[in-house]
Amino acid sequence: MSRPLLLICTRCEDGDDLYERVKKVRKARALKEVFKVDEVRCLDLCDSPCTMQLEGKKRSTIARVGLSKQDAEKIVDVACAYAALAPGEELPERSLPGQHAD
Repeated sequence: MSRPLLLICTRCEDGDDLYERVKKVRKARALKEVFKVDEVRCLDLCDSPCTMQLEGKKRSTIARVGLSKQDAEKIVDVACAYAALAPGEELPERSLPGQHAD
């Protein structure tokens, strides 16, 4: 199965810091084979930066806003849980950092 992709917007304030922190946590936990992470210049979601999006084959896309580098560990936890989902399963809203992107 292909690895899910975590996208982090780096255009907005503190986006670069969040992206670098997530990469650092993923590396420290040896999770490179669990999910991919990439930066994107704009996800066009930001009423309140920073933003992230998780996408994967046969999974619902998750987009969150209002994140900071302090959320990096929680984001990595969520990406791992997302990667472990069976087709049709969803993560509970309460487990996701930040706010739902409208």
